[in-house]
Amino acid sequence: MLKPDYSNSIVNLVSSLTQGLGQRGNDYAPLVELGALALGDQPLVLLILDGLGDTFLQGFPESFLCRHRQGRLTSVFPPTTAAAVTSFFTGVAPQQHAVTGWHTYFKELGVVATVLPFQPRYGGSSFAERGISPGQLIGQDSLLSSLPLPCHALLPHHLVDSAYSRALSGRASRHGFATLTEMFSTLIALVEPQRPGLIIAYWPELDSLAHLHGMGSEEAAHHFLELDQGCRETFSLLEARGAKVVVTADHGLIDTCPEHIIYLKEHPQLAATLTLPLCGEPRCAYCYVHAHRRLDFERYVARNLGHACTLHQSSALIAEGYFGKGVADPRLQERVGDYVLLMKENYIIRDQLLTEKTFQQRGVHGGLSGQELYVPLIVLG
Repeated sequence: MLKPDYSNSIVNLVSSLTQGLGQRGNDYAPLVELGALALGDQPLVLLILDGLGDTFLQGFPESFLCRHRQGRLTSVFPPTTAAAVTSFFTGVAPQQHAVTGWHTYFKELGVVATVLPFQPRYGGSSFAERGISPGQLIGQDSLLSSLPLPCHALLPHHLVDSAYSRALSGRASRHGFATLTEMFSTLIALVEPQRPGLIIAYWPELDSLAHLHGMGSEEAAHHFLELDQGCRETFSLLEARGAKVVVTADHGLIDTCPEHIIYLKEHPQLAATLTLPLCGEPRCAYCYVHAHRRLDFERYVARNLGHACTLHQSSALIAEGYFGKGVADPRLQERVGDYVLLMKENYIIRDQLLTEKTFQQRGVHGGLSGQELYVPLIVLG
């Protein structure tokens, strides 16, 4: 089973960038090959391409992005957007920020939440509408609030003013865009020659297409080539303005199939041992189990699901450093349940609340395959 390498991860990349911009160090050292970048008067751009796994990228060896690839990094655990994007904007792993998946149990609110929309999993109004801030639930402040230079967050229009985006961007200026062309043109406009600053830009479309059609689909390949061409044209202009550009991703994806979807409703004996809905991700499910049913739970998984997953005590994964290094946020244990089901091959496990509609995803992430865990490191300038 693979494991994040917190000496060569996206968190270490953030340390290389932010320590070069004057930020104090933390538990995560800068990348060995980059160190703390001495940027001087260089503006810095970090472009996060959601879903661009390193395995996928290397399938396009003649692409602009692959030709400028310097190596690979691991994402955090679990390798999924909610956890990884929070790491990009806080500079720490889930060990400290305690955002552990798309569905996270917040004891403070007494509910399983869908983190990025910042609302209860069952739907309804957002927590922000009830006066709750993501900052009350994330275990670390935005690093963009403490950097001693201008910072910008560049996000899709439908995300730029969300409660979660506001919390992650801190005191940075936020900018929205509607299209790939608009994102690149805004990037160019924000980079000022010989004026140091940090711009973090996030592009989600590759991930969206992969969820719908699969990472191996024509749709994903076509969009990647469009994205690659946009990067080729834009980065030459950014370099002319003296910018250093770093490109990476939050995670990669693996394609599943209907035969490898496990539905909790088809396993009522297993469901009866649980106190909460499944949390985390379909590839990494956190299970909250009745104390007197733990042996029943373990036996059922071993006898009926051993072909599809491995069973781990959540506390053991914390102790073994899967979620990060250093002192853990005191809420981490309660946010990863009693057990973790880590799915094998391309299996997933799903449950469904009464308010949720049935849906299918071809591309999935959150597990510990190489396709999901490894992301590229691309540096220009």
